[in-house]
Amino acid sequence: MNASTDQVSSAEEIIEPVNRYLHNPLAASIVQLLKDTSVTPNQVTYFSVFVGLVSAYIFSIGTLQAFFFAGILLEIVLILDCVDGQLARAKGCSSDLGRLLDGIAGYVIYLSVLTGIMIGIDKEHISLVVFGLITIMRGIAYDYCKLTIITTIQKGYDGSVKEILDTYLKISKNNSTLLKIYYYYLQLQRLIFCGYFTSLGKFVGSEKGNYNDCFLSSTERKNYQNKIRPLMVAWSWNGVDLPLFTLVLMSLFGVVESWLFPLVCFLVLQFIFIMVYHRTQT
Repeated sequence: MNASTDQVSSAEEIIEPVNRYLHNPLAASIVQLLKDTSVTPNQVTYFSVFVGLVSAYIFSIGTLQAFFFAGILLEIVLILDCVDGQLARAKGCSSDLGRLLDGIAGYVIYLSVLTGIMIGIDKEHISLVVFGLITIMRGIAYDYCKLTIITTIQKGYDGSVKEILDTYLKISKNNSTLLKIYYYYLQLQRLIFCGYFTSLGKFVGSEKGNYNDCFLSSTERKNYQNKIRPLMVAWSWNGVDLPLFTLVLMSLFGVVESWLFPLVCFLVLQFIFIMVYHRTQT
């Protein structure tokens, strides 16, 4: 195995296990069926939003049977969330708009499902609110670490810094609201991990020239990869899909009310641990 292949393979260690071993293989089979059709990745995203909203409505009914079928639909959403990205790469039509739509769609579905569950059950509302907040925090943190770690291993630079600069330059040419939302999402990630936040108005003078092309050498990337591997494995268990997949299983077995509070406690403690561990390793 050459160095490049090894870096790609190792970078995959940060992918959530539930996606790596379940959702991604299932999504790949669906992509094989769709890649030569006229179906677009954005259409898959729109369809996943529809399925997610239907799932949320069924959750709101509140019966065990409703939770069972809503859980199945939520699992379909998790698979479709992997399909759109894989389909975009298979068709060679990845785009900034597609990535933004995918991210926004995910949060719309997620918040809708939690609202549906909150309507459907008579208690554990505080646990649901905490579940929502901690899962959003996990998503923001996981996306940041996934981007920075993978780009450092594969390309030798911090991808989050370049992503902010690229987004700023795109906003300069196209004053898009979606791009502005994405810019501030990236800045929120930086606030959490680096302790500072730069608004669009202040970016020109303070940061436009900060990014340079000082890449790590192949040897430096390999050393970084070896050092960071345990942290990558730890982060792979701290994404968004693990709690959502757990919610699917709880819905299928009819134990959402009884297991929600223990799950929330576990997710909070797990997130605190990974943030502390991250600080000690970087």
